[in-house]
Amino acid sequence: MMGLFDQEKAIEQFGNEKKEEGKLEEKMETAINMKAEGLPEDMIARVLDVNLSIVKKWLSGASAAV
Repeated sequence: MMGLFDQEKAIEQFGNEKKEEGKLEEKMETAINMKAEGLPEDMIARVLDVNLSIVKKWLSGASAAV
């Protein structure tokens, strides 16, 4: 019985992690779009409630892809 409970808990945790990854991916896409509109990186970080260093990392990867 405990094994089943542990398995269900693990599946739930995995689902929560996937949701968080999805949210970060959405924020990254939004950051790239905001930068394309000319918004400064510090403002993007504040609006998206993400650390500035993360925004800079996202945007440096985006410029390399373009």
